[in-house]
Amino acid sequence: MDRIGPSRAASALYAVGSDGIFLFASQAFSPVALRTAVVSRSAAPMMSEGPIARREIFSKVLGSAALLTAAAASAEVDYAGVGYLGGSSTIDVNNANIRVYIKLPGMYPNAAGKLVTNAPYKNAGEMYTKCKFSASETAAVKKYESRFIFLEPKPEYIIDNINNGLYR
Repeated sequence: MDRIGPSRAASALYAVGSDGIFLFASQAFSPVALRTAVVSRSAAPMMSEGPIARREIFSKVLGSAALLTAAAASAEVDYAGVGYLGGSSTIDVNNANIRVYIKLPGMYPNAAGKLVTNAPYKNAGEMYTKCKFSASETAAVKKYESRFIFLEPKPEYIIDNINNGLYR
């Protein structure tokens, strides 16, 4: 170490060496230590030791871009049953949002709420068993039962089946 700080009696607050400043733990946050501490240029952090050539930066950027495009996920872009989520007369009961049932008089809100809350179903029989409809709700559901299909539930649609965030 090259030099020791001025308050030696208070158990040396800092020492300046070739690598920069080192504050000792005994009084590291003392106002005296903070006022007298001098940070040298050599103590400042640096990205690298020497200059980086443009060619090297360019090759690193292109290499990382190639890596990211090569690792693209093979996600399912189009769900085959999207037409049954409210865009046609046929309704996929397992994946449809509660708002689909607004178009069907007598279904919304009671029967529709029970349908959406208790999904998924394998068939119409299981739907009636799980939902426990009242007599008027059963009549409304039976009226539209021919329009219902029971496709495999998709998590992307089930998460939004009660509230899809559309408020108009």
